[in-house]
Amino acid sequence: MKKIFLLALIIRLICLYVFRNVNNYDLQSYLRVGELTLNKVNIYPDVANLHHPYLPFFLYLEAFAFYLKKFTINPIIVVKSIIVIFDLGNLYLVYLLSKKNLKTAFLYAINPVTILITTFHGQFDAIPLFFLLWSLYLISLSRHSRIPSCHPREGGDPVLSILTFSAAVMIKTWPVLLILLFLKRLKNKKLIFLSLIFPILSIIIYVLLFNSSFISILKTIGSYQGLYGIWGAGKIFSFITKRILFQKLIIFLFLFCLIFYSILIKSKSIIKEIFLLLLFFFCFSPNFSIQYFAWIIPFLIIAKPKKYLLLILFITLTLISYYATPNLIIIQEITQFITWILFIYSLKVNELTEVRD
Repeated sequence: MKKIFLLALIIRLICLYVFRNVNNYDLQSYLRVGELTLNKVNIYPDVANLHHPYLPFFLYLEAFAFYLKKFTINPIIVVKSIIVIFDLGNLYLVYLLSKKNLKTAFLYAINPVTILITTFHGQFDAIPLFFLLWSLYLISLSRHSRIPSCHPREGGDPVLSILTFSAAVMIKTWPVLLILLFLKRLKNKKLIFLSLIFPILSIIIYVLLFNSSFISILKTIGSYQGLYGIWGAGKIFSFITKRILFQKLIIFLFLFCLIFYSILIKSKSIIKEIFLLLLFFFCFSPNFSIQYFAWIIPFLIIAKPKKYLLLILFITLTLISYYATPNLIIIQEITQFITWILFIYSLKVNELTEVRD
């Protein structure tokens, strides 16, 4: 495992160097939010709506990175380095959750999707993923052997697990999509309210420090929904109508179906349930952002469904088509469409597998 970890580190350091001069909207947003936070300026709601539609946590890291700029240290490299550290943590958690399978760890170490999203794009989804995977590791521990299993009903520490999950939601709110899967595995259902602790605490601290409004922060979070009509099912719906009311209706219907599906799916493994739920998300979500691909990679590599390497390949090609050929729309459309079809195929095949099991 040490050799795999070292290989992962070397690959990511090389990519950090190669992509050191990459610039994009999100990276510029980090600098803007970091500078304003360092100057004790409240960014909610005006600046946050465009540059930081998240709860107030990562902005402190952005402020720290911007502060280092005065010492001629590149703040973007600092931010990306922090993200890489958490991604290396994800590598170790994937290793543990896969019952210390070295091949699985190796696949995560070299997978280009995570590497591109973290070191090129600079997205920080690796951080909430770290806390989500850590939460899954905690809830999947056996009381006796303390060795991770994929049968959460065997035991573990549910309080610590939900608190860790709460930290994931605080950093980026998308893990809340999985909350019902955690709820199903809690004997004491009231423990699920612990998932609110860190998000609420982060808001309270920010309100006190920056004289902000609790409501304005919540409105900023609630208004974020990715981009409508650029992916899969959303693109089909966008051809039908451009009306905002119709878009809101489609989003509401999708969220209702996602909740219903999360209740419906059953597996002995919470890893497989999350994998299926994320497949459902990618198949039918009307809203999308390119960094969402980072969410499914750990679960895809651990679950290893049929043709999963092909799916990873086309996710990679989709990323490259966006990053390297921003003006060649036809290439983006083709790779994206094939990737979406592979997601649909994976959902169908894996649902049937779960039924047989």
